[in-house]
Amino acid sequence: MRATASAHATDSLDARDKILATAARLFAQNGFENTSLSQVAREANVSKALIFWHFDSKEALYRSALRKTLEPYFINMDALEGLSARGQVECVIDQFYEFVDQNVYSVRFFLGLALRGETRPDEGLTRVVELYRAFRNNLTDIIDSGRQRGEFRADADSTREAALILSTLGGILIQQFMTDDTSPSAKQLVDYLKRSVVQRLTSAPDAGPAAGRPD
Repeated sequence: MRATASAHATDSLDARDKILATAARLFAQNGFENTSLSQVAREANVSKALIFWHFDSKEALYRSALRKTLEPYFINMDALEGLSARGQVECVIDQFYEFVDQNVYSVRFFLGLALRGETRPDEGLTRVVELYRAFRNNLTDIIDSGRQRGEFRADADSTREAALILSTLGGILIQQFMTDDTSPSAKQLVDYLKRSVVQRLTSAPDAGPAAGRPD
């Protein structure tokens, strides 16, 4: 009897994992609105009733699929080894862009929650916030280190620079949801951002009006 119960529990977990894996793939390919539970059931070779057995709603399934997608993601610190401060800043910017690009529907979903004033605790949203803070903190540390080593301006404000970089990246990526195909691509804008950031961090500060001259 116990063996049978254990087998049923294992089968149930296997079915749930199969549903999640299928849903994550379909949501990534088609987005939330264009993916139906019937399609998930068909692709996972399970009944729609079984999906509702494990998940209360389509949104609950989507949230769980997003958590499964984001769980293994981490910032690759090994990629920063041996790079200059400039190279490290550019590498972190590229990693952030790649993360959003690979999870574009997740970003849209969480952005929609934020715009709706969503306040319910959510593991997926918490994970996104944690990743955002990790990127920001890494950039802050890199800029601090570069400033101390003389690679960046001594007066560079690492906290503000890191926040500005991520805010600009967010704006670039959101723009891609709202503009037509004639606009510059996100990758082109990200490359321009990297050049602009490096120029700002390495160029001499504005000395202001020369002595004796009117403002």
